[in-house]
Amino acid sequence: MMLVVILRIKVASRHRSEIVNLIQPIIGPTEAQPGCLLSRLYCETNDDDSLVLLQEWRSQEDVDEFIRSDHFKRVLAAMDLASQRPEISFNRVSSKAGLELVEKIRLGPHDLEST
Repeated sequence: MMLVVILRIKVASRHRSEIVNLIQPIIGPTEAQPGCLLSRLYCETNDDDSLVLLQEWRSQEDVDEFIRSDHFKRVLAAMDLASQRPEISFNRVSSKAGLELVEKIRLGPHDLEST
């Protein structure tokens, strides 16, 4: 079972670059850790004052190891600079699909009959 971690940080413009400078340097090293499938930092397009750290992990143990790491200390420091209480969620994903699901839905039985 895969875990998806989503951290939303609302930032005051004066702290934005500081928060990015705290988190951005750990993205690559975090992805190199065993069990990390993805680690990205995004700016929300509809809210320049919000940053989103998105991570995918192979197991709960891998997430736990990351939370105990020095890299996560930088995430905590960034959270301390937030202008509002950060939102973090740990989501367990039991299955994953891609474009094949879109094709299956879009080209379902009713569309196949018309071709």
